[in-house]
Amino acid sequence: MERFQIFGSENSLDYDVMVFVDEIPEIIDQSHTLCKMYDVELSKILTDKPLNCNLAIVEDGFIVKVFKGTPDEVNNALFYTYDFHTQYHPLVVKEPIVREYDMKILRAYRNILSFFSRSHLRAIIKPALRGDLRDKIPVMKMIDFEVMKDFPGKKESIKDIYKVMAFQFGQLFSLVDGFEKDSYTKNGLIQNYPDLAPMLRREELSEKDYKTLNIYLDRLIKLSELRVDKMLRLVE
Repeated sequence: MERFQIFGSENSLDYDVMVFVDEIPEIIDQSHTLCKMYDVELSKILTDKPLNCNLAIVEDGFIVKVFKGTPDEVNNALFYTYDFHTQYHPLVVKEPIVREYDMKILRAYRNILSFFSRSHLRAIIKPALRGDLRDKIPVMKMIDFEVMKDFPGKKESIKDIYKVMAFQFGQLFSLVDGFEKDSYTKNGLIQNYPDLAPMLRREELSEKDYKTLNIYLDRLIKLSELRVDKMLRLVE
């Protein structure tokens, strides 16, 4: 069995498990299959919660490649949350790294737009996802959480989707506002941004909560408009 680490929120409903491998298949379906295999194998050890396995390559004490996510975010998440869980192997990440938040902005755009990809905006979201940030910003401006409260065609529950989007907002603005160390767990994000708590806790949302999501969305759009020229050079 490869080395692995449990990471993320200490009160998560499942185990987020990073498995350290020598290489990650270039074909996405093969990586998904490998993750499912590790889900099954590690469930023999971690028996009390569902598993969500991921793959990463570590070199000289730093994450250099990851299947799901970005190496810098995964590197720091593994470092900061190691002691929150019972572990079976020593910590492989030797220290956190300084992060830039432009890539996190792009991931937030892709994440949010993807959840609405089968809504009435489908015809314009699909090409926007394939385009660069200049294509994504006008489409993102059409999203209104106070009106668009459902996610047609998505297998995830509505509460899970809002939780994921709240994580995106909380983690991005934790970087921007200098709270990055506390951005890798649900409790840390709630400490940083208490108004995201209902979404992060998968609670029933009120009209106030939908307004809150629009406020964060507006901040994301304004931030990306200020940085669009620099970000056009980035590859998602």
